[in-house]
Amino acid sequence: MQSLGGGLRRISDGGAGSQGGRRTIVYANLPRRRRWISPLGRLAARLGGWRPPARSGVWGAAAFLLATGVYGTVLGDHVSAVRHGVFVAVDYLTARSGFAISSVVITGQKEVNERDVLRALEIGESTSLLVFDPHWARRRLGEITWIKDASVQKLFPGTLVIDLAEREPFALWQIGGIVSLIDREGKVIAPLTEERFAGLPLVVGYGANRQAEALIDMVNRHPGLAARFRAAVRVADRRWNLLLDNGIEIRLPETGVEEALAGLADIDRQQGLLARDIIAVDLRLADRLVVRLSEQAAMQRKAALKSKDVQKRRESNT
Repeated sequence: MQSLGGGLRRISDGGAGSQGGRRTIVYANLPRRRRWISPLGRLAARLGGWRPPARSGVWGAAAFLLATGVYGTVLGDHVSAVRHGVFVAVDYLTARSGFAISSVVITGQKEVNERDVLRALEIGESTSLLVFDPHWARRRLGEITWIKDASVQKLFPGTLVIDLAEREPFALWQIGGIVSLIDREGKVIAPLTEERFAGLPLVVGYGANRQAEALIDMVNRHPGLAARFRAAVRVADRRWNLLLDNGIEIRLPETGVEEALAGLADIDRQQGLLARDIIAVDLRLADRLVVRLSEQAAMQRKAALKSKDVQKRRESNT
């Protein structure tokens, strides 16, 4: 007697000699032969005769395969890839269900390019508003140098509202032959490419961007000096040299800069120092002001002194 499973058993095989030479095989649904049962099995039977539910083997195999897949994913460090795949699938399905981002409203935009905003947010035809992460979007927008801060709001079913706060150009910073726009905090906004920003104060040298706000604010407290101010060079990241519109260089001290500028402004108001034919004013010494004349002014001064000396000699001989 052979079994085909499912309780079917072959009970007879008529052979080739029966029914006109054709072989006859008969299967019937007969009870199984009694087999040996272990004491543990007999105990389980006495406790209630529990039998596994239908298709328990299928579900058990599926659970085993799922557990094996999860274990292999973790062991092979593929969790991020699986997570990304699930995110993409959910994003697509919810977008197709009516939650696709159909409009983006941007406010506060002046200098930043709208294309850069949309490119940073990676919004496509099947981007779902339901799974869109506004915190991730704010971080992405913060990577755009023109943007200081941003708020992202979701309006269901399909509108994304973005409010931008842009950085304001405060000065120009030159380092290594490259001139960039910087804000008050000294952060680089963008390279200088437009003439409309060329009138901003220029600071030059390493560390000049970080100290620019303090210096420019001190200069602006003296209108006469501020009107002539054009650039400032940071020397060894310790002190400043100012360059005026008429070419005069003001050498500032390392400390006491505000007092030095106030004293220079007073002398200029009283004597018109910065309108004279000089090339440099040295304020590095606390107790004196050193002025360097231009070459022509020096020659004129030398000639004037020589003339005075000749006149004195004549007067002494008479």
